[in-house]
Amino acid sequence: MIGPKLYFDRTTGEVILTIPEQNNASAVETTKEQDFIMFDVLSARNPEAVDFIQLLYGQYRSDFEIANSWKVDLKTGQILFEYPKFETPISEQLLLLREANEELKVENKDLKLALAESVEAQQQDKIENQLAIAELVETLTTKEVL
Repeated sequence: MIGPKLYFDRTTGEVILTIPEQNNASAVETTKEQDFIMFDVLSARNPEAVDFIQLLYGQYRSDFEIANSWKVDLKTGQILFEYPKFETPISEQLLLLREANEELKVENKDLKLALAESVEAQQQDKIENQLAIAELVETLTTKEVL
């Protein structure tokens, strides 16, 4: 069993060829020179401008299955995978927005009701305060007369 081999451009890190892993007991590892003879995409390039990474069997298997593309970070030698971006379908987004809108309508109605109750309570407090002031004024006026 042989792991995947990635050939990449030494100046950009762009992967030129990914040779998939081989799950075969009779699989034989090939040299760079042999790969340049076997693969046209490599033979069209200068071997000095191309390098490769030989991975272990199974290494990054799920990443290779899911990723859209990959390249090599020239500074670290690590493989950088680019994964698909999964977006919520528009129909589902619309449904979520409608639900949120309904929730906001209910919340708005509740807030308006609470505000009206608060205003009513303030009006009642204002009337009670005015009556209390009137009684106080009457009491003070009556005491001065006595």
